Amino acid sequence: MNQREFTRVRTAVPLDCIFADGRMQSGTTKDLSLNGCYIGEGDAPPEATPCTVILHLDGRGGAIQVRAHAMVVRSRSTGFALHFLELVELESYEHLRNLVRYNAADPDQADLEFDSHLGLRRVDPSQPPPG
Repeated sequence: MNQREFTRVRTAVPLDCIFADGRMQSGTTKDLSLNGCYIGEGDAPPEATPCTVILHLDGRGGAIQVRAHAMVVRSRSTGFALHFLELVELESYEHLRNLVRYNAADPDQADLEFDSHLGLRRVDPSQPPPG
């Protein structure tokens, strides 16, 4: 059984990772979810390395981007995984949500996952809704 919090889709999206030391690493996602992605190329940074990631949804240099603060959570010789800590703009959330939904094998399941969260955080059913 899948224990993931969000549906993961296989999609190739160009991205740039910008690290605190100013180094930038470009790559392409192998898979993507609302809370992270896997990059299967390039030099894998050490685990727990923070970065800012920019996903270029309409190609490098295009206007449609997802920007997120992220952390390297897995570093292998075959690539590395990023966990999105925070999406920088509301548009980033909407773009990422649409990308996952349109590429999901079960879009209705993806919608259920989105609805059970406030952004990237799970809704606590014991707490009253915000607002």
